[in-house]
Amino acid sequence: METILAINAHLKYVEYMLHVFDTYPDETTLKAIREDFQKRFSAQHTLLNQNFGIYRLLPIILMKEEFKKDKKELVGVTEQVKVIRDSIAHNSFSIDENGYHFENDKKSIFMTYDEFTQFLHEVENEFYRERIKVTK
Repeated sequence: METILAINAHLKYVEYMLHVFDTYPDETTLKAIREDFQKRFSAQHTLLNQNFGIYRLLPIILMKEEFKKDKKELVGVTEQVKVIRDSIAHNSFSIDENGYHFENDKKSIFMTYDEFTQFLHEVENEFYRERIKVTK
């Protein structure tokens, strides 16, 4: 339940920021936005904290489905993507001060925040590189 609440809170923050971007006057300062944000949400923590990284998993979930369509062998990064996808889909992941914990019925993965960011960049770059080759 705590994970759901944290993710929902971050979605509200993103929704707020998009609203600010679309509707606030051009001369609005970051200070004014920050003060308004803190007043509206009683925010005691930073906006872009470690939980924000969970949004980065959305492309991974979709990539897993592409791997499945391609009948890609589940080894290495592809296997990690499947574990992460299964973990998110079955709500068997957690976030703590050390990083992200993902597990499915066969395997568990732990990534620090730095490892997680690096992993995402590597997976995305490899995925898009392969897709560009296929379309050329």
